[in-house]
Amino acid sequence: MRYLPVLLSLLLYAYSAVAAIDNPHQCLNQPEIIILSATADENAAICSAAEQAMTFLAGFDLRPKRKISIEVIEDSIDSHGYIAYGSYDSRSDRISLMSYAAILRNSAAPMMYGEPFDRVHYSGAIAHEVAHAVVQHNLKTELLSTSPQEYLAHATQLAVLPPARRRAIIAAMDVRPWESGDAVSDVYMAMEPGKFAVKSYRHLLAMDDPSDFVEILLNAKWFYVYVP
Repeated sequence: MRYLPVLLSLLLYAYSAVAAIDNPHQCLNQPEIIILSATADENAAICSAAEQAMTFLAGFDLRPKRKISIEVIEDSIDSHGYIAYGSYDSRSDRISLMSYAAILRNSAAPMMYGEPFDRVHYSGAIAHEVAHAVVQHNLKTELLSTSPQEYLAHATQLAVLPPARRRAIIAAMDVRPWESGDAVSDVYMAMEPGKFAVKSYRHLLAMDDPSDFVEILLNAKWFYVYVP
């Protein structure tokens, strides 16, 4: 009988998770976002980050065209051998997002852009995955490389951070924006994700009219995107 309380707790947790999925949470200001979560604790943070991401992307005429589901999970997400905090599946329009507690639990000292991972960076990670979904909705061709999406996703992630945190990251990375003739590549992103993010954010925001370059990203047909 000593196992009965443990069994009841497990059953209650399982019931709560199923109930949450059966009763998804829809963001008030961003009804395109549907949250599937075992708890309601993260809903406000997710909705806020999603709204900030979509507001930023709308400035480049990038808007969601269908519902996007976000499932908060407690397991780690394996991405080619390392833990990713979130992932987007374009086939189902579903984002898998590790809960904040799960991220802290699965890593002794999680980092983001050279800083200790905290709630601010959690919002940035949410915005990053939402950006992937929105960009996917607006693609003009099937991408051979992830670099065009990552350019916009990392730029969005930095954009939703508080200005002081963003300035600190930009200063620490100490890189110039992408320049004419540069290749925006998956290889550079994998080697230097923080610098890739800063170069992309600075390049996007430095253009008087970024619409032509955004169109290049949406129409990319090669493994690299060359900056005009």
